[in-house]
Amino acid sequence: MKLSPSGLLAHARSDEGRKQLRYLGVSVFFVPVGQILIQIIGRLLDGNFTAASIISAGILTFPNFFANKYLVWRNTSKDNLRTQVVVFWVAAMLGVTLATLLTFGVERLTQDRSELVESVAVIIAQLTGFGIVWVIRYLVLDKWLFKVTHHGEEPAEAEVDELHHDFPV
Repeated sequence: MKLSPSGLLAHARSDEGRKQLRYLGVSVFFVPVGQILIQIIGRLLDGNFTAASIISAGILTFPNFFANKYLVWRNTSKDNLRTQVVVFWVAAMLGVTLATLLTFGVERLTQDRSELVESVAVIIAQLTGFGIVWVIRYLVLDKWLFKVTHHGEEPAEAEVDELHHDFPV
């Protein structure tokens, strides 16, 4: 569905639009902070970016969760909040795992390269790992998991829209 500029502006002013902007703001803050932290910790650990990835996740996952809880999910019902929390933690753990595994591979491939090449490769590995999990999260949850209702019937279009809006974009 294409939206005109005025339609986009109207959406941004809606409750759902503001929620999506808050979600974007949380992501725009935590992704670069995480990558900077990985670079700093990785250099302090003599180029061990795999350990830096795990340490960074340990430092930032809880603040990221609380930022989502108090900024993005603040008007979410109790039932939907439980779903948001479970989805957040599953996606966070899968994202950290995949990003760290890719970072481990990149470390092995860039051992004899310059620090700049190694740093850029680590960032690409991290963003790829988290990106894959993010895409799968939305494909699985929106297109497969929530497609069928409790009775095994196809939900009404309004029901699908409601489910879709329960998850931050």
